[in-house]
Amino acid sequence: MKKIFAHIFILPLASWIFLSSCDSNVGPGNQVENAIAIAQILQNSPGTQECRLNSLDNSSGFFAANLVVSAPSQTGYGFTDSYCARNGVRGRGKFNGSLDVFTLGASGPGASIILSWSGKKVLNAAGIDFIVYENPFFIGGSVSNTYDNVFGEPVVVEVGNDLSKWCGWNPTYSLGTFSGNPVDWPRFAGLTPVAYNQDTNPMNLTDLFNTDVVNGGGGGDGFDLSDANFGNSGTNCSTAERDDIQNNGFLYIRLTTAKVSIGSLPIDAAHTNPDIDGVIAKSISP
Repeated sequence: MKKIFAHIFILPLASWIFLSSCDSNVGPGNQVENAIAIAQILQNSPGTQECRLNSLDNSSGFFAANLVVSAPSQTGYGFTDSYCARNGVRGRGKFNGSLDVFTLGASGPGASIILSWSGKKVLNAAGIDFIVYENPFFIGGSVSNTYDNVFGEPVVVEVGNDLSKWCGWNPTYSLGTFSGNPVDWPRFAGLTPVAYNQDTNPMNLTDLFNTDVVNGGGGGDGFDLSDANFGNSGTNCSTAERDDIQNNGFLYIRLTTAKVSIGSLPIDAAHTNPDIDGVIAKSISP
């Protein structure tokens, strides 16, 4: 829901919200309150066509998902244009959320999007195998920021090969109220701000797959097929299915609004509609 700041008639105020990191007098509480207020007023607006001006560049030695297999909430316009999830990643740094995004729904089938690499399999490589990019940003200014409070919208990540069996990483959350601290959301996506931008801040493979955005990495949330938690959640994810993915890779990735996937999560309306910027894999099949 963060994406609605792109509407031209609120650009001056939106810029103040997103760029308030430069003003030590703007407190994190006010920053979020203003963000939520604008979101609630404009949440039914269709968005902009900005992402249609952008295209994917897969020439840098890593591989962005380039095909939308399913996006039930797709309208082809603005922030419900699924093209925005496959046209390259365009992060805006630690304190700003990308506007080149596709917004997931808050209920039903529209709460998910399925992407692929056009018939190629994402392979199990060393370390992180792929990164999911949403558009979270750190709350507060850059001066003395402890980087432990993010305005984010959690996402459940699953992968598979036939659209009927999905294996995930068993994401868990143990607090009774919503927390903006990414460490409280292990194995979810939508929590780490994004510095990588294929146009204005390109990176090599090493820098991109360092997701420590605070210390110079590209950001986003990384997932490893060799993680001990992989295969402990999902739909019809048998041991055989998990092993096949780990040994031979996967074709599809499904990203789902966390509140829809795990209904017990204490996620309020302001954090319910993730904005997907893209997914990048380290290695794919020939």
